[in-house]
Amino acid sequence: MDPSETMEAKIFLELTRIPRPSGHMEKINGYLERFAEDNGLEHETDLSGNILIRRSGIGKTIVLQGHQDMVPNSVREFDFVSSPISTTIQDGWIRADGTTLGADDGGGLALMLCALVSPELEGASLECLFTTDEEIGLIGASNLAPGWLRGRTMINLDSEDADEITIGSAGSTDITARFALERTAAAGRMHRLRISGLLGGHSAAMIDSGRANAIALMAECLLGMPDVRMTSIRGGTASNVIPSACVAEFFCGCDPEPYIDEFRQKARSTFAGADPGIAFDLEEEDYSGTALMEGSTRKVLDSILSCPNGPLELDPYGVRTSSNIGIVDGDVNGITIVIKPRSSDRDALDSLISDIASRFADAGAEVSRSEKFPPWKEPEDSEMLKTAVEVYRRVFGKNPRVVSTHGGLESSTIIDKHPGMRAISIGPTVLGAHTPEERMDLSTLSRMREYLFELIRELGS
Repeated sequence: MDPSETMEAKIFLELTRIPRPSGHMEKINGYLERFAEDNGLEHETDLSGNILIRRSGIGKTIVLQGHQDMVPNSVREFDFVSSPISTTIQDGWIRADGTTLGADDGGGLALMLCALVSPELEGASLECLFTTDEEIGLIGASNLAPGWLRGRTMINLDSEDADEITIGSAGSTDITARFALERTAAAGRMHRLRISGLLGGHSAAMIDSGRANAIALMAECLLGMPDVRMTSIRGGTASNVIPSACVAEFFCGCDPEPYIDEFRQKARSTFAGADPGIAFDLEEEDYSGTALMEGSTRKVLDSILSCPNGPLELDPYGVRTSSNIGIVDGDVNGITIVIKPRSSDRDALDSLISDIASRFADAGAEVSRSEKFPPWKEPEDSEMLKTAVEVYRRVFGKNPRVVSTHGGLESSTIIDKHPGMRAISIGPTVLGAHTPEERMDLSTLSRMREYLFELIRELGS
């Protein structure tokens, strides 16, 4: 059968026509509730918009889980709140027209809805949990009521490689350091340095790529000059993104250009392979107002450079522990720095959080942190994983890759609220997620349907 004509593909195409950017769950909530009602399925919706649809059956209840929202990103003007995604299919790949596709996690949602109504799973006992706003902080999963799910065997459908079974994800938090600093009158020629052209990337996927962090580069560059007094510094867009640009405005007790030229050569040499496009642009203009005192400026810059940044520990699956200085933003009225530590080990994460918080507190910052998302790791000798591997081998005639991701999956938060739950994560192959180049291999959506259905039958028996 043509992969685009399967039930799962048709449902996925329906989902692309339902606007569902993070923070705007109304339309997808309505669609899922109507789907349940139209098919005579029991369903509940909580105050966060999480939707639980149940298919009654016999045997062990299997939980399927995915998130409703998608990342809105486009190379053209596009209204994600009200407009459907325009799609094309070429050589078996489905993609959008200059926007994100929403295959993360639309592919998983399509498989879940297909499982709820397919006659192939007659008699199976299913709970399908559709969470909200995963892309902006696992909000729906974090607000899930403890014990809402009856099942204790969960298949998360938010992975993006059909050849893999994911058995773990990193825990994380956001640490925010706010500096209130001393300032003094300043007038004369003010310098503006822009560091740009870096590749950046998601801090979970690219933290071990060797790419430069624009905020760390700026701190190191400015600390190499005498009598630097900043008026502002801004860089980064999100805590979980390696910053690709940073701009600082400052006074200096010398001509900064020779220092910047020397540092530019050093940075380009250091990052020639991983970040070849680094650019340093210096401007100046007349200024009259206030600037941070030299001691206050150095306090901020020293705290940035002393903060752990990049991959910190490795394990057989890749990066075990890391930290990303994601945002700096402020001026003479105060400067805020946001850091995202990650680890697949609870003790290592707690230790790193404490270390970072202490460093900034010792520098005089007011330190706070967001809710901590726990790490998750399915034991390698678990019966669920053994069954998942055996069924994969039976369906596809080969072994899957068993992996752990340094990113965050909702499995960790959901498991924390349901003691004794076992979980794995699978999904169709999606490339370029969160970018306008996002695309999904439709043949792997069909492969995942076959595998998922067989796995449900095996685990539920």
